[in-house]
Amino acid sequence: MSEAGKLRPVSARLPLSSYLKDLWKRRFFIASFARARVEGQNSNAVLGQAWLLLTPMLTAAVYYLLFGVILGTTRGIDNFVLFLIIGVLIFRFTSSSTTAGGNSIISNQGLIRSLHFPRALLPIASTLQQLIQVIPALVIIVACAFLTGESIRWQWILIFPALMLQFIFTTGLSLFLARLVSEVRDFAKLSPFLIRMWGYLSGIFFSVEAMKDRFPASAEPFLLFNPLHIYMELARSCFMESAPASSQDWLLGLGWAVLFLVIGFSYFFKGEGKYGRD
Repeated sequence: MSEAGKLRPVSARLPLSSYLKDLWKRRFFIASFARARVEGQNSNAVLGQAWLLLTPMLTAAVYYLLFGVILGTTRGIDNFVLFLIIGVLIFRFTSSSTTAGGNSIISNQGLIRSLHFPRALLPIASTLQQLIQVIPALVIIVACAFLTGESIRWQWILIFPALMLQFIFTTGLSLFLARLVSEVRDFAKLSPFLIRMWGYLSGIFFSVEAMKDRFPASAEPFLLFNPLHIYMELARSCFMESAPASSQDWLLGLGWAVLFLVIGFSYFFKGEGKYGRD
């Protein structure tokens, strides 16, 4: 029998080139799947899609009360309100994406066992869903920039390439976690705590540069060069004149995005034939 005529198990892993082509053919389905999940997420709530704006605003308000007013972490920050709101939105994008992406395989076992499709579709769609939810929240950033006296600059449009770099980075991280969680289920419970700790150390509500003297000297490379901090800095530089980003920051953002996408996709792809077997 010819190679083309042989039957293959549904869970069989395709060659990489065929797998990528199959994934590309389903790009419109990925986008539709992500949009449908966004629309259905708050469909039962009275305020509906307004929660896409209310959730980050309420989160930022709580952080402002705890860290800005009570703990006074505003040292070295000229526009703390805008600084905080951008940090919250950037962190929520990565934390929500990685949590949803990490659980995307184990939460869709029925779909995986019923249909043949590239399993990478699921964590990618989960990350895209979170990106779609972030875009409307940019209204909050623009409004806050106006209200806090930031001048209108052409750099505002750089928020889109900054978010795209973060999306690529987060997609790679979601792919990595999706396989890890599918093999070690306990990590699904542990990962949200690790991601939250990572976010807190990345400068959501304090200036890493101003506070780095409070950390051990050995922690300085992590504080300054960790990807989540870099993406926060890039987003803040778009709207805050007092927080400019250097060309090194953009190169680091690009480097982290490409590195994590390659690592995450490679790790996920190697486990392609295992998903849904248990």
